[in-house]
Parts: sequence; structure tokens; C-alpha cells
Amino acid sequence: MGAKGQEPGPLRAPSCLLLRLYLVMMTMTCQVVENGVVMALICLDQSLKTPKYIAVFNLAFVDVVGSSALVPKVFDTFWFDHKKITYSNCLTYEFFNFLTLTMQSLNLVVLSFDRLVAITFPLRYQIITQEIKLSLKKVFKRMKQSKIAVK
Repeated sequence: MGAKGQEPGPLRAPSCLLLRLYLVMMTMTCQVVENGVVMALICLDQSLKTPKYIAVFNLAFVDVVGSSALVPKVFDTFWFDHKKITYSNCLTYEFFNFLTLTMQSLNLVVLSFDRLVAITFPLRYQIITQEIKLSLKKVFKRMKQSKIAVK
């Protein structure tokens, strides 16, 4: 029986435990395999080493990281029926969710900027992306020289 005499939903019944676990595990497996294929194709094909595809690689990587922060708690909730979470675990969980969502948003901003430059300045696209790439290399080199970056 549910709360206040309500019947549990169709997927809350104990007989559906294996179905719930199967759905969670299949979702996670498909997500990891699909993003892994995208990342492998980008790594293996030399023509996909452009800024756009590097941002797509980062987006796939962040998606895998984000799902690995979410799925264990969902799995724990379904398998062990733990509906409560401690405050510190909640903050950690929300931190990683917020971090991955922020990283995904930044990746989408980079992808949209790349497309904006490609559409607005089609003849100068290669030059502009090379300038951005060189300026980023300079920034990282200076960070390394000034020991701001973590070793």
C-alpha cells in the first residue's frame, strides 16, 4: 500500500523490480556505448580534429561523467528502496549535477559560437579558429610558466 491508502504505481510494485533495474542499466549502457563510439570516432579520424568536433568530444565526455553521477543514486533507490539521503551526500550529488550541467552548457556555447563564426565569416573561418587556438595555447603556456596550473 502507498501513502494514505494509495496503491503503488505500476513500476513501484515489487514484481517490477527487475524491470526497473533493467531499464536503468540499459539506459546507462546505451548512453556509455553511444558516447564512447562518438569519442572513439573523433579520436581515430584525423579529419575530425577541428574545434567543432573537439567540443562534440567534450560534450560526449561530460555526458558520460554526468550520467555516472546520476545513475548510481537512481540504481540505489530502485534496488535498495532508499528514499532518504544525507545532507552531505545530497550536496555532493547536487554539486556534480550542477558541474556537469554547467560544463554541458559551456560546450554548447562553444559549439554555437563555432557555428556563428562559420556562418557569418565563411571565408575567414579557418583563420579565426586558428587565432583562437593559438591564443588559448598562449594562455595555457603562460599559466604553466607562472605555475598557476595544477601539475
